[in-house]
Amino acid sequence: MTISRRTFVQAMGVALLTPFTVRSLADTDSETYARFVLGGTTFADQIDNDGIVFDLSVASGDPSQTGMVLWTHINPDSYVAGQSLFVDVALDEEFAQPILSAEINASDITADRDYTVNIDVEGYLSPDQRYYYRFKYGSLSSRTGRCHTLPSGSLENIKMAVVTCQDYTTGYYNAYNHIADEDVHCVLHLGDFIYEYAQYEGFESSVVHPLSLPSGGSVAMDLEDYRHIYKEYRKDKNLQRAMEMHSFIITWDDHETADNAYWDYERDTLGVPSHPYQTGDNNPDVLRQLRRDAQQAWIEYVPARVKVDESASHAFDYLQIYRSFQFGDLVDLYMTDSRTYRTKEPCTDGTAWENYWCTDYEKDTQTMLGKTQRDWLIDGVVNSNARWKVWGNQTLLAQLAGTILGRSLVYANYDAWDGYQWEREQILSSVKDSNVDNFVVLTGDLHSSIASYLKVDFSKISNWDYDNLVGVELMTPSISSPNLNDTVEKGIDVGSVFTSLLNGGVQVNNPHVKDFVSDIYGYAVIEFNVDELNWTVYSIDKKSDNPDIEKTVYKKFNYEPVGMWLTEK
Repeated sequence: MTISRRTFVQAMGVALLTPFTVRSLADTDSETYARFVLGGTTFADQIDNDGIVFDLSVASGDPSQTGMVLWTHINPDSYVAGQSLFVDVALDEEFAQPILSAEINASDITADRDYTVNIDVEGYLSPDQRYYYRFKYGSLSSRTGRCHTLPSGSLENIKMAVVTCQDYTTGYYNAYNHIADEDVHCVLHLGDFIYEYAQYEGFESSVVHPLSLPSGGSVAMDLEDYRHIYKEYRKDKNLQRAMEMHSFIITWDDHETADNAYWDYERDTLGVPSHPYQTGDNNPDVLRQLRRDAQQAWIEYVPARVKVDESASHAFDYLQIYRSFQFGDLVDLYMTDSRTYRTKEPCTDGTAWENYWCTDYEKDTQTMLGKTQRDWLIDGVVNSNARWKVWGNQTLLAQLAGTILGRSLVYANYDAWDGYQWEREQILSSVKDSNVDNFVVLTGDLHSSIASYLKVDFSKISNWDYDNLVGVELMTPSISSPNLNDTVEKGIDVGSVFTSLLNGGVQVNNPHVKDFVSDIYGYAVIEFNVDELNWTVYSIDKKSDNPDIEKTVYKKFNYEPVGMWLTEK
């Protein structure tokens, strides 16, 4: 069943053929998203299951109460100059209950955007409603995608999947086939959606999906390399299926640009300590362009409602990806960006002896978020009226150190928040001083499953000191990126501190850590209820090409914030 353009427009209460230019935020001049005209439609009865036109299928992201970003990509081999793209949104999978039909201007399908299309139907959908959508191009229709708008008002329960770190070269995306079948409202991706490597360093003998970059480099060197990596990752059928079935809320970490990326404020350019551009000529202009290329590829291939200023020359002004989401009165979610504005990792430039005695991690000049974003996060959490205040964070917030009676002797990872302790204390003390209840941090990056209490002062070893406890941090294992156990087995040096902690010392040295394991792959599901949350970690093999391989429950945790009890179920 189809609906006429006039009937549809009258039902929507908008003017006939009113052009609607989608913008990423109200205060930006971005043309990142495509323009569309309501009411345009064509009939295409053949589904493009072979990816002749829609080679990367479809996806949706950044749901709001009344909108969604819908995404697709046109195969350049099937591109027809001047041919429009169409989209349908309906309440049912058969599209017998149409909600929206629109025509995307042919001028918005261009090589300049690598034939990607992001449209934002903000204001045209209803809260807490599942929708189905499809794109049409010529005689072919895409596979059908499914999305779910955010709820409004009073809410008793919400469930989300949480994922991170999905290197494609060293593993199979079996986890994503299981995620596609989960009964969740959305999927939170905490970063490292791609890796800049042609092959994951140190695991060349374990590569199952070798990549050959257009530049011929071992890591991404320009926009075409980044685009190529995104396309190769997005060709995976398991990832496609998960993104067809669920809306994703995605932030990034370092590997969307390069390993351990930061901002070199002294030279006002990108810092990437192991990238050939820095270890070679170290030209600041070239490094700035690398950041811009990484940013552009991200907004092309990730369905996200972000702030973009195409006229801006500086990385800070060009793209802002930190943003928040409101799930009724139950959950306020804050997704941060800890790579664009961060200062350099401390205590890494000297000799081993000098680095041991270095205390630069205590300086107030060390920042992970930058002042503007830090204030935004604190203000949001402190002033939230939601039952749960949730921070989508990239690197481990809790302390991970070698200690004696709570006194830290040496830290395992200065790329995480242990390298930015002044800012960490500012955030956690602000939350505690404002009597914020139900504070939860969701974290990725370390390719491990970790459950921790959060404290203003980690040197106080008691987990029952309520004046010091702030909330909990829950880390999901990686989808496929090599974990610490595999890294050690490969004989790769992870540092003496990490090595000693992996030999049973994590919880002895860090009593706030409730659980730690780094020999599984998979994802987690978090369920928020009014009085408790449940966190379930799933283990799924990534070493065999078997999407239907059995998933097992690694552990289940329950958290009751009234007593700040984090217990294994």
